[in-house]
Amino acid sequence: MAELFESDLWVHFEELMSRLRRVVYVLVFSTVIVMSLPADLSKLAQLDFAEYDLLVTVLMEYVQDAVLPKGVTLIALNWLDSFYIYISLSFAISVTVTLPYLAYQIYGFIAPAIYENEKKHIFTFVTVFMALFLFGVAYSYYVIVPTTFSVLYKFVDQTRVMPLYALRDFYDLITFGLLGSGLLYTFPIVLYFLVSLDLVLLEELKSMRRHLFVGLSILTAVLTPDPTPVSMILMTIPFSILFEITLIILSVTMRNRPDRVLEDGLRVAEEMLARKNIR
Repeated sequence: MAELFESDLWVHFEELMSRLRRVVYVLVFSTVIVMSLPADLSKLAQLDFAEYDLLVTVLMEYVQDAVLPKGVTLIALNWLDSFYIYISLSFAISVTVTLPYLAYQIYGFIAPAIYENEKKHIFTFVTVFMALFLFGVAYSYYVIVPTTFSVLYKFVDQTRVMPLYALRDFYDLITFGLLGSGLLYTFPIVLYFLVSLDLVLLEELKSMRRHLFVGLSILTAVLTPDPTPVSMILMTIPFSILFEITLIILSVTMRNRPDRVLEDGLRVAEEMLARKNIR
């Protein structure tokens, strides 16, 4: 029994590492591609590389015009700040573009533990994962980030100091804020599969909702630089709604589901008997 468990553990570990390598390769390749793309894609089709504006550079200007409060000046405190921002923005774009592939690899890793009839829902899983991620990114960009900058700028304005912000801090807040918010709002689909795999019991999840909300409040307080609770509340409310919707969906889908523990026990027993007969 111990040998069987150890063998299965190594198989799962090798499968996980293999899929992680594929994700890293795709992210690195796509990041290089994004770094090289011109803002005018027609130049790419015409193979005109003489003089063109890079896509990331145009995106940086758009973000400054859309998010940066009026009267604020960005300054580079280091020679490598602009290059660092260029890479981080390219990486953020590549993560968003390759999101379907990332979701597919996650689903492929957990697929062996899912029922055969549930494996047909891979398209639904990828779609929901992408929708939740994009919702988190859009919500952070249009609501949380502008509110955060507005609140922080009021503190600067009241102290009557010159509003000079570090270029790297500004884009780090936007880049990692958007990615972090997007990944945070994919948590409901993660909870769904944890309950489906019997790694977390639905009743325990319901009883732990207060603790989860407290932990989420602490996490958002750390992630958001806003010293007021405004950003924390803006991030917590949609997540709480999604969490409650996930519990309702799980309550409905788990009602008529067969006993996975019994089926897994029978499957392991059959595998052990088969190996014993082979020997």
